[in-house]
Amino acid sequence: MMSTVEHVALTCPRCHTETRHDVVYAGRLVVAVTCTECGESLERDIRSLYLADLRQRVATKPKRMLRRFRKHPLRFARSLPKTVPAKPLELISEIRLVWRVARNRAHDR
Repeated sequence: MMSTVEHVALTCPRCHTETRHDVVYAGRLVVAVTCTECGESLERDIRSLYLADLRQRVATKPKRMLRRFRKHPLRFARSLPKTVPAKPLELISEIRLVWRVARNRAHDR
């Protein structure tokens, strides 16, 4: 799972109205929430949480892959040429995001 952006309606602390926000995830963890109207952003330093989550994801990956293979063997086999090369790039993208946000938060203090 790479860093993803979901769009949700939340009440912005700056706008004081319900507006669309971009919620950025690294793996299963929220890294940042940004109001699309005013730009107000809440970023979290999740490095220690991310490393624990990453360890869990890596440890359970073989079991998850086996489950997908058993459920849909042909779909699983067809997806490998596309997903295998993409996974390291997705992981690098997640790590860069997590450390960039942590660096930004340390710089802002």
